[in-house]
Amino acid sequence: MNTSSATLNYDLNRKSWFSSLYSLKEVLPGLLAMFFVAIFSNNLAGVPNPFTLQNLFAWLDGVIGPLNHQPFFQILNSNFVWNPLLLGLLIGNIFGVPDSWKRGLSYIHMLMPLGIIMLAPHFMIGHAFKIGLIPILICTGSLFVTASVTLGVSRLLKLDDRHGSIIAGGLSTGDPHVCAILMPLIKAKGGQVVNAFVCVIVFGLIAMQLLPVLGDLVGIPAKYFGLASVVGVGNGTQGLYAAFGNSYEAGRWASWFDVGRHVIMPAGFLYVFIVMFIRKLRNRNNEEVRATRGIKTFPLWLGVFIFFWVLACLHVFKEPAHHAIFEMVKWDFSLAAGALGLSLSFRDIGEHGFKGFLVTCIAGFIRIALLLAVILLCVKTGLLPA
Repeated sequence: MNTSSATLNYDLNRKSWFSSLYSLKEVLPGLLAMFFVAIFSNNLAGVPNPFTLQNLFAWLDGVIGPLNHQPFFQILNSNFVWNPLLLGLLIGNIFGVPDSWKRGLSYIHMLMPLGIIMLAPHFMIGHAFKIGLIPILICTGSLFVTASVTLGVSRLLKLDDRHGSIIAGGLSTGDPHVCAILMPLIKAKGGQVVNAFVCVIVFGLIAMQLLPVLGDLVGIPAKYFGLASVVGVGNGTQGLYAAFGNSYEAGRWASWFDVGRHVIMPAGFLYVFIVMFIRKLRNRNNEEVRATRGIKTFPLWLGVFIFFWVLACLHVFKEPAHHAIFEMVKWDFSLAAGALGLSLSFRDIGEHGFKGFLVTCIAGFIRIALLLAVILLCVKTGLLPA
């Protein structure tokens, strides 16, 4: 009787869905923690704070000097996602996180979809047409083949499908940040996301050393070795390192071809999500199918992202608006990454072991072998003119 009365009183007093949110007093400590991690990690718009990890890493890059024309910490993927994630991990694991912060940190689940929506104007497919039809087809084909191979290898090695999906997104697009973008779509654990993030970056470090050697062995011209670098290695700065490791001309062409890889990235994480969502619908009663579990219909906010991406492809967003929105994206992802870092322990990341890295390496090396074969065939047949 008391329970029924309480439920009735709640229904009568509830004004809107906002009443289900925590009060400001409950979330303020966590929100402030996210805010301070963000502003001490990156140079964010509107905050003239010089004491940031971004500035520290930039200074260290100047001390170390460029490696194959690339800054050392950029090769390690230092940016507006990695910096607050790293700082949050250090703070949380060294000093601990009070319980009073946890409700505020839970707002990461609101920040991630918002940040993904605001990313849409950043990908203008029209920019890719300048690189030529065959290079675009190679970039696109590599994306879908890599994602499919990674998902297949992860199932073969019986890796948790959430973990495998996150790796597939990051490896296929060549951008470790896609691991974080897929988190709310795949319903992956935070430890799986960071583990996959590290797997993609470390594989890139291996591939950027190996690819120049393989390129010389098969005799790919410098121009198209630039294409092989940005597609085979993936991550932009690591791909440029590999290209410049071959020759200056290859590095110059890599900067040109990287546009094609970059603008089709949304297709990569959308493909991974749709494949896993359909698989979940076909295996509703299979407890081993965990990816997208809990998502019953196509997410509305993802539909909003696709809508804005189409508008971006039609050049509705002009350059000033595009840059202004991206500054907001940096704020959003810095806050979310800081919250993720504060919420995790090193044990959460390490408990997933090395199987994810094994999956990454197997799929990554298959991609490199197929890519070099396709580029060499296109050069020999004249589809890619010298």
